[in-house]
Amino acid sequence: MNSETNNDSEFFNLRFERDKETASNMGEVLLSDNSILNPDAIAKLETEIENKILEKGLPKVAVKKVFFICIESLQNMYIHGYKDSDGAKHNFIILYLTDKEIKMIGSNLIANNSIERIKKHIERINSFNDPADLKSYYLEHLENNELSEKGGAGLGFITIGMKSGNKLGWEFEKINDDRSLFRMEVTININ
Repeated sequence: MNSETNNDSEFFNLRFERDKETASNMGEVLLSDNSILNPDAIAKLETEIENKILEKGLPKVAVKKVFFICIESLQNMYIHGYKDSDGAKHNFIILYLTDKEIKMIGSNLIANNSIERIKKHIERINSFNDPADLKSYYLEHLENNELSEKGGAGLGFITIGMKSGNKLGWEFEKINDDRSLFRMEVTININ
């Protein structure tokens, strides 16, 4: 990204276009959406996602995983996404299919002071090699019921990791001193 690009919308649009191009080079883009989320937009995307993955004739277990992961990600972006200086939440989602997997890329704004906490949480989730250990971590997290200021207990990333069966890909790109772009990539095996 150009260091002079500090407008959140422009920053997001550039990253969205770059990720969409990369996804189209790696496989078939099933869905790409770069809009402001609200309950109506999420409902529309739910229908679109379901239709796109059902059209592909994928195994039922893969369809359920993809649908769950996409919806959980959209809801996380909507609930936990940070607002820019104009009060807008920027986010995007890209879903694409390769020969062996479906990948979901989700991105939203995040406060820079939240990065370290989220980074540690995802690193902890990715540290588990045995699904049973990740499930134990989930149950422990659920039992402790530590709620954030927005009402979340950090279970979304854990359930996404559990459902995907793969490590979560993630990165943060600084936009300015206050906010960054948070990007997560989830892989769901289809074979």
